[in-house]
Amino acid sequence: MQSYFSHGKLLVTAEYVVLDNALALAIPTKYGQKLEVKVYPNAEDRPQGNNSLIWRSFDSDGNIWYYEEFVINTSQTSRKIRPYSFDACNLNPTTDRIVEILSKAMELNPDFLYNADFEVKVSMDFPKSWGLGSSSTLICNVAKWAGVDAFQLSDASFGGSGYDIAVGMIGGDILYRSPEMWEGYVFNPAFKDQLYFVHLNQKQNSRDGIKKYRSKELQPKQIKRISEITEALIAAKSLDKFQELINEHEQIIASIVEMPTVKDRFFKDYPYAMKSLGAWGGDFILACGDKQTPQYFIDKGYPTVLSFKELIK
Repeated sequence: MQSYFSHGKLLVTAEYVVLDNALALAIPTKYGQKLEVKVYPNAEDRPQGNNSLIWRSFDSDGNIWYYEEFVINTSQTSRKIRPYSFDACNLNPTTDRIVEILSKAMELNPDFLYNADFEVKVSMDFPKSWGLGSSSTLICNVAKWAGVDAFQLSDASFGGSGYDIAVGMIGGDILYRSPEMWEGYVFNPAFKDQLYFVHLNQKQNSRDGIKKYRSKELQPKQIKRISEITEALIAAKSLDKFQELINEHEQIIASIVEMPTVKDRFFKDYPYAMKSLGAWGGDFILACGDKQTPQYFIDKGYPTVLSFKELIK
């Protein structure tokens, strides 16, 4: 059996403006997604016949939430994959996405999914609603399996800036501008025990957020300042300086996307700084705080509060 694992991610700085090459800090989570593949190369061993693929996806509780059987065209001149029981009137978005990803992988590597049967098991160790990267970790795992460039695979099937692909492929902290300009980094602030990650009990669609951002007019000085904040933030020696920087960051992004900050919307009485991570309106936020921080958010109706040590790889 072949097995692949990619870590989830959190975008600490430059949400949205990373699409315009602002310098961003992104960090991997301990949680991620695994892809396991059984290959049946010999005709007599194939459970389904010639060139088929069975796909099963499991949630973090071990329950299967998606199942599909696929048929793969073996012609080298016209390699295609389709659901075994194709019904144009009952298309499944998950099926469409898998077909999109695998088709591009086959295009990038003509030997991928050729002349065998396959059984694929995909499992996440975090709830889908957490927004740590169910799509990006899947793309990274398929790229590792197919032996293709993950950025090319993502660009063809998902889009976005690609920072999540970089994190998934190296499994480490990164400073990111574009697929051509990024580097590994170690984000280990002295005050990490005072950083908490709070889930807002809802999943935000990244593509909806990107679409809205693209409709706004952006000033070059805003991109420049966010990049400067990223550089200053990773150099911050104290929690006070860190809070000052993320407060300024929040105000800049708020002015761009024309949305109130998460603190103004939900937590005006919170005594420390906080910021959104990734698309605004859902998923996780970063909250500076103290030992009373978890109870504050629990009392507000947000029970998922994780420390830096609990969540970050």
